[in-house]
Order: sequence, then structure tokens, then C-alpha cells
Amino acid sequence: MATNAVNVGKGQASGMFYVAAAGTAIPTTLSTLPTGWTEAGFISEDGMELQLSRDVEDIKDWSNTIRRTILTDHDEKASGACISTTATALAELFGASNVTAGTGNFVVNLSAADLPPVKAYLFIMKDGDDMMCFGCSTGQISVSDNVSFTAGDGIAWPFEITAQGTAGMQFVKVPGASTTTTT
Repeated sequence: MATNAVNVGKGQASGMFYVAAAGTAIPTTLSTLPTGWTEAGFISEDGMELQLSRDVEDIKDWSNTIRRTILTDHDEKASGACISTTATALAELFGASNVTAGTGNFVVNLSAADLPPVKAYLFIMKDGDDMMCFGCSTGQISVSDNVSFTAGDGIAWPFEITAQGTAGMQFVKVPGASTTTTT
């Protein structure tokens, strides 16, 4: 399921999220997606949310004047919902070891004790004539909420990615880049 020369419209995202081996750098140019990134599944129309949390502590002198503020804790998470109910997408969400492919069907172990392996994650968007992306070179994905199976609605698999390591989440904006291709 490769997307070739996708020219996304103004104010829109590619609709797809991408994965690569843990440690793969977030691309700094988006006219062509670097080798190693593969499509994982479609993101729902609700899009993605980037959650940045910073805890700080003020250091005061004897007169109670703040002299320095230090970062004591931080974490970065991305959350969204995958609307692809395919073996490929669910293997990314639940771990390949928890998806067993049959002849024309597949089974997912939803109660597996292990999380999927750490990977790199990428989300690409368009802003006017500019391309933007965010993601992490090392992150842990997990299914994070209830999944509804209702008449007339698509199935959405909510997930959360927690960035790990010192690089955390990264944001890139590339002026004038209008297409994205995967290899």
C-alpha cells in the first residue's frame, strides 16, 4: 500500500502515519520520504494531538527572589486513532508477535502482556505551500482507549506514542515542499 507523489491539499495531512526502525532520524526534507520509512495506517479525521509536558522548579535566594528556573521533568506524547483495520496496522499497534496471519484472515491477541517494540514514528502535514512533520526517532506505541464497534461508524484504534531518549518529539517545517513520496 504505497503512496506515490501524494500532493496533499491546503491545510491537510497525508492521512497516513509512518514507522521506521528505532533510531531512524526524523527527515529534515519532505519532498521525498527517506528510505526506511513505511506506511503503517491511516489516521482518523480527528487528526493527531501532540502533548508536551514540562515540570519546572524555581530556585530562590534568601530574599525569596527567583534566581533560576530548572526543568525537573518532561515528557512528550502524540495521540490519535488509526482507522486501518489491517494486519499491517494492527501489528504496529499491538506488536507483530501478537498478530497471526492466516489464509485471508488474521487474529490479534488484544490482551498481550508485551508492548510492541520501540520504533521511530512520523506524521506529515501540509500548511499552505509548506510541508510539516513531527515525530520521534525512538518511541513506544500503545493502544490507549476504548475501541467502539457501532453501526454506521468506522472502527478507530486510539493510540498513544511516548517519546523516549534525549531527542524526544521533533517538529520540522519545510517551506515550499509540496509533495511527499514513499519508497
